[in-house]
Amino acid sequence: MADAFLVGGKLNVGKKFQVFKEMVAENESLRVKLPRNISSISWHMAQKSIMAVPCCPVCQKSDYDYGVRELIEWKCCSRCKYGWACAEHHEDYMKEHTKENCNSYIQCSKTELFRYNHTINYGDHFMCMPENPLTVPMESFPKTWEEYFKMRCEEYYNIRHHLPEEFFPVSTFLLSQVTTCLHGMYLHNKEFFTTTKELTIHVLGPGDSYEYKGGSPTCIWEEIMHCLPAVNKMKVIFTGPEGKLNFPLSQFDACPDCNIKGRIRMQGFHDMTYHDYYASDQFVKPDFVVAFNTGIFEEYTESWKESLRVLLSLDVPCLFTSYNENEGDADFGVLEEVHANTLTNKTMPNPFAVNIPLIDDSCIDRFFRCNMYYVCFQGRQTQR
Repeated sequence: MADAFLVGGKLNVGKKFQVFKEMVAENESLRVKLPRNISSISWHMAQKSIMAVPCCPVCQKSDYDYGVRELIEWKCCSRCKYGWACAEHHEDYMKEHTKENCNSYIQCSKTELFRYNHTINYGDHFMCMPENPLTVPMESFPKTWEEYFKMRCEEYYNIRHHLPEEFFPVSTFLLSQVTTCLHGMYLHNKEFFTTTKELTIHVLGPGDSYEYKGGSPTCIWEEIMHCLPAVNKMKVIFTGPEGKLNFPLSQFDACPDCNIKGRIRMQGFHDMTYHDYYASDQFVKPDFVVAFNTGIFEEYTESWKESLRVLLSLDVPCLFTSYNENEGDADFGVLEEVHANTLTNKTMPNPFAVNIPLIDDSCIDRFFRCNMYYVCFQGRQTQR
């Protein structure tokens, strides 16, 4: 097992942490030196802290490398304050540290500072929630964030030049979930979704990194009701083993306009795989299924395939997203393996991807965006 510590590089820092975690689980002498009952959240926070350690992109050294005894002198980009490299190779690295990467790091810092300041000043997480329910459905759903904000957040859009530049990009973090759903509904079956009186949505594989991040407010899902005025009752059910939430389907507060009209919004949470949920007595058949940033090609693929077979047998409209095109293509390959009937012959760019870059801790100078690509599918391919 010690051989796992001999290789350098950012990715291997994460591997080293996993090896250490396994060693703790297997070695009683190590366990007694650590606090009892270390929670999964504690491990997650420790891993995030370790993955943030500088790692030289040229020589691949980090402060966690096996055999490194001397302190490494680190230098970063003077403009973005990222772009870390050891002093010996800093100049070589800066030749490859592009302006685009530099700007992405700066945008990451600005958006995180904006969210932090909002929480400190107002005591809650930032959210831009459109408050004007439509009386008739849109003929076509907006094609871009610009069109969406102009139509749905007119009050803020009209004063956009007086707002912080981070206002709208940060707004997309939560809104991307519901706008991606609406985009998919219009693609799958506009007539059904704009006329149905009851709507049930299943959200697969939710987790703390996106759907539940910072205790994401449930009211953001009411925007779907606001854009689909025929819906009188909506159920949103989150199902996934990593969600760590179990809460029966319950009614949540709605906005004043929806309350006056007697509209009902319900949400429920189940910490189990989708195929287990399907087999349970709590199962409610969905009208639409969404899974954000799934990565079904790289983690728990066989379990995902079992859940996908359930979805295909249900023959309901589905939309899965991914962080980038490569992951989207790999996920698309898994869908082909289970003979899913996809609406397109490849993964597609999502016009409602989260509009802020996130730093990829596993690599140097690489970024991703939540819900960057998507694929729509429903039922199985017909036999030819």
